[in-house]
Amino acid sequence: MALPLENLFSRRRRALESAGQQSLLDFLAPIDPEPEPAPPPAPRRAGPPLRVGVLGSGSGGNAVVLESGPHRLLIDAGFSCKEIVKRMQEIGFDAKTLGGIVLTHEHQDHCKGARRFLNRFKLPVYGTPGTLAGAGLRTEAAKAGGEIRSGAPREIAGFVVEPFLIPHDASEPVGFVIEDPCGRRIGLVADIGCRTSLAWGRLRDLDLLILETNHDLDMLRNGPYPWTLKQRVAGRHGHLSNREAAEGLPELVGDRLRRVVLYHLSRTNNLPALAAAAIGEALDREGCPAQVTVTEQDRPTPWLEVT
Repeated sequence: MALPLENLFSRRRRALESAGQQSLLDFLAPIDPEPEPAPPPAPRRAGPPLRVGVLGSGSGGNAVVLESGPHRLLIDAGFSCKEIVKRMQEIGFDAKTLGGIVLTHEHQDHCKGARRFLNRFKLPVYGTPGTLAGAGLRTEAAKAGGEIRSGAPREIAGFVVEPFLIPHDASEPVGFVIEDPCGRRIGLVADIGCRTSLAWGRLRDLDLLILETNHDLDMLRNGPYPWTLKQRVAGRHGHLSNREAAEGLPELVGDRLRRVVLYHLSRTNNLPALAAAAIGEALDREGCPAQVTVTEQDRPTPWLEVT
């Protein structure tokens, strides 16, 4: 009889411990101190809508553009420069109007086109020290842009960007809470292996949440990946499952949340309908009217607006 993936991991860890070894996942397990409470968000003010354009999401590439009046920011550049420009054109966005690029981490599906894109459009680039080093962008950031650090909000391209550390198998990965000049707030966690009190403490009082729903556990367990890759994906420094995202959602539901955007879906181990059903049912149980949007790998998602 097939065992749930979590049980298989537990059996593997116990076998290692009984042999006097320690699981690699335990070495990687994050120290998750109780975070300081986030300051209350500023009240929203009248102004042009905050627009969010997901250019594509998945293991083949990730990129998101934000627009609030004259302020424009690119989060991640996981496609080629040519493909990023093409997808921007498809949603009517001019790359020349961007004010900067901010990176979540150095994996290729998040920074593949970053160097070429920022050099072509003469843009500043921002990332944690680990991300910039891993992506080979420290020189570019020193010229224009700079380092960002968890818990230290910074003004970038007219937005206030607050990074926070997340568990993933990268050098210094972060999620973001980003606030526009009118006080509208979005949160983004692109690749996160598990829920942490730090991340969940920051993802509060949002108007729009971009949340990873990478895999369905049953599809991952029964799918074609080798065991080592299944361990990585479902581990504490891998990717968030539909179930884990849905179980954590009640803590993030608030009066102002209007949309949950499902991000970084696996084409091998997930289905859009499964992810949408898991998150939609969690929202319904909380009586939250937020709409659910599923992003795609091969095409941009139409503009999402926060007023």
